[in-house]
Amino acid sequence: MTRRKFLLNFSPSIVNQAIIFRLVKDHDLMLNILRAGIDERGGYTLVEIEGKPSQIKGGVSYLEDSGVEVKELNEYVSKDEERCTNCGACVSICPAEAFIMTESFKVEFDPDKCIACGLCLDVCSPGAMKLQI
Repeated sequence: MTRRKFLLNFSPSIVNQAIIFRLVKDHDLMLNILRAGIDERGGYTLVEIEGKPSQIKGGVSYLEDSGVEVKELNEYVSKDEERCTNCGACVSICPAEAFIMTESFKVEFDPDKCIACGLCLDVCSPGAMKLQI
């Protein structure tokens, strides 16, 4: 099984369609919704999709054919090393344990563990953490 992360953007005209339901049911994929939002301009969903590579490819084709803008993500959150003060606020708040404090009191970030919950963005006073959407 393969896991890949995608940002899905929905126009206002398709936001009320059961596209995610059909993606899971018709393409036999497991889906983890990491972040989502909707407003008058449409909606977005940040997802991790798990399945066989051929299933994921078919699912992505289905999404694109349905009018969804699909962007594969390799990072959810990025850390600006120059802005980071190594305060550790992100270490204590991250539910995915994507941050660790080293013995030399430096905060290290593992983007592979990141689930894009946004909690680190909220607690980062110097603004070193940015959501990549």
